[in-house]
Amino acid sequence: MRLNSTRVGLYLLLVFLSGALVGAFGYRLYSANSVSAKANHESYRKIYLNEMQTRLKLTPAQLSNLVFILDETKARFKAARDRMDPEMKQIQHEQRNKIRDMLQPAQKAEYEKMLEERAKKQKATSGGGC
Repeated sequence: MRLNSTRVGLYLLLVFLSGALVGAFGYRLYSANSVSAKANHESYRKIYLNEMQTRLKLTPAQLSNLVFILDETKARFKAARDRMDPEMKQIQHEQRNKIRDMLQPAQKAEYEKMLEERAKKQKATSGGGC
């Protein structure tokens, strides 16, 4: 009987250790993939600037001018997004109203719940909004 309980204990220990290993691997994989977009943008910009400076052998004046060009372009993209944002929100609002119109009352309640859950999830993944 002692041999069986020892064997069971070893199996339980093996299962526990394998679970801990899988959990640690999963956590590492999850944390490695959950990086903010802003950090990605900043790291991409540093890599881009470094590559431009290294491969093209930019002078300090050229590098300064490149930084200015990138900043100006970023500002123009932001302005374009800001101009489009109200129209995009209006289109989304119209879509949601059309969906609401086709739903039955019980479905509407569930749809509103879905929208709320989606908004919370989107807010959490974007870091609270831009």
